[in-house]
This record gives sequence, C-alpha cells and structure tokens, in this order.
Amino acid sequence: MTERTEKGFGSSGLGVELKEVQPTICFLQADGNHWFYDPFDINQHPRLRKGQVLLSNAIIAKASLRKFEEDFLLSVKEAAMEDENWMRRKEELETLTKEEKELPKQWSISEGLLYYKDRLFIPDNEDLQTLIAKTCHDSKLAGHFGQEKTLEIITRDFYWKRITDWVNDYVRSCTTCQQAKAARHARFGLLSPLQVPYAAWSSTSVDFITQLPNSAGYPQIMVVVDRFTKMAHFIGLQENTTAKEVAEAFLKEVWKLHGLPSEIISDMDAKFAGEFWESLCKRLGIKRKMSTA
Repeated sequence: MTERTEKGFGSSGLGVELKEVQPTICFLQADGNHWFYDPFDINQHPRLRKGQVLLSNAIIAKASLRKFEEDFLLSVKEAAMEDENWMRRKEELETLTKEEKELPKQWSISEGLLYYKDRLFIPDNEDLQTLIAKTCHDSKLAGHFGQEKTLEIITRDFYWKRITDWVNDYVRSCTTCQQAKAARHARFGLLSPLQVPYAAWSSTSVDFITQLPNSAGYPQIMVVVDRFTKMAHFIGLQENTTAKEVAEAFLKEVWKLHGLPSEIISDMDAKFAGEFWESLCKRLGIKRKMSTA
C-alpha cells in the first residue's frame, strides 16, 4: 500500500511522492453530526483512542505467532544432547554461520535450536515425540483425528525424521480411537466349526514349532496330528525349509504309513499358502482348509 504525502493531489501526478505504509483495517467512528474519522484522527479526537484497530491479514501473516514454553524448549535441548545426528547437524549449521556461508536449503538455527522449513526440529527422543503427539492428538481440543489430520497438525510446528511412519503408528495404536471409532473394514464372517472326521487319518492338521534349540541338527519341528485318533507325528526340519522339502517330509513320514488324507488343516504360513503347496494338494485331491486364527 502507498500513501500520498502533503504535496497536493491532481490528475497529473506532478509533485506527488509515494511512500510505503503498513496496511490496517479499522472501525470508522461517526458522531451525531455524521462526521467520520480514520486512524490518523485519533490524536485530535480523544474519544477515538478507545476505538479498536484491527491488523490486516498481510501483517498477521508476517507475524510469528508460534511461541513455545521455556520448559519445553529446555527439554528439546536436553534430549538433543543424546542425539548424535542432531548435534552433528547443529555443529554444521553453526560452522557455516560463523564463516558467513549459505546454510543448507530449508535449514536454520536460532538460539541453539534447529528449524527445518520453519518448523522446530525434534531430536530422536521417544518421550518428547510422544508428548507432542499427545498434545496434538489425545487432547480434547485435538479430538483424536485420523492419521493424515494428526500429521498435518504436528507438522505445522514440528518435524523429525520418519515423522509420517511414526505418527501413523501412534494413531493406529491409540486405545481411544480403537474403542470409539467405527471399523471401516468388511464384517467378519461367522465361525465355521470343523466337522468330525469319519475315519482315522482322513483329516490331519499341520503346524510348525520354530526357534527351538538344535536337536540332531533340526531347529524346528513339523507337527502332524490325526484329528480322529489324536495320534501325532513330530518331524524335524531344517531352519530354512522350503515348501517342497515340507512336502517330501510329509510323504516320507506320514503318507507311507497312513496314506493321503482327504483334507489338511493349517494356518496361513507361506509354505502352505504358496503356489507349490496349492498345486500339490490339487493334483493329489487333498482339500486345503486354512485357518484365519
């Protein structure tokens, strides 16, 4: 905005000097004689000194409205002492500042604190990050927003490495959100109890017991149970056993003694959910029943 000085006003514009002034918005005052006043009349009219003057949006946008409590800033500095990456970045920026060199793009330092894109850079400290998340997500004013909105609120003032993944995990594990918010997935199907087998070894269940101490070179066991007689076979396997090796062990230890079952019940293990096991059961006429538990 510009203002004409007291050098006249005419269409020619001669003798007119322009100067820059701060834009303001004010309430115009009127008295009984219908005289209107502007902010420059306040000194001549004491009654106007009580009037309210509003700042324009341009001035508000330039003002720094973010103020952090001193205790919080002190906590940030204390946590930063234990973060090597944070301290290394600080030393780098301080060195460039002393040498009057240009700082890395979007980075700045002020009063011993780091700022990235004008947002306070938080060190790698779980307690400090959780405190910020609770304020921006758990408080009554925040209202337990979703992942994207919570991230948007936090990144208004703060930033730390992998902040998106961190915020998503925090919101996903929020107890209040899990209890109060409606589920958006499809309804779970009804439980289907297994039918009682009609004969021995017609229906078997297969599962693995892993991460065991080595016994004869086998750190895991495949357990095959007959659902009719509850008879079981415990078959030792190598640590990185493939689906093909599981099938060979099944034929060697179970099929040669009891024949092929009509159905095999298992979990969603990759060995059973893979294409090889699916094709094998289809060729042998074995029905797969994979539990979701």
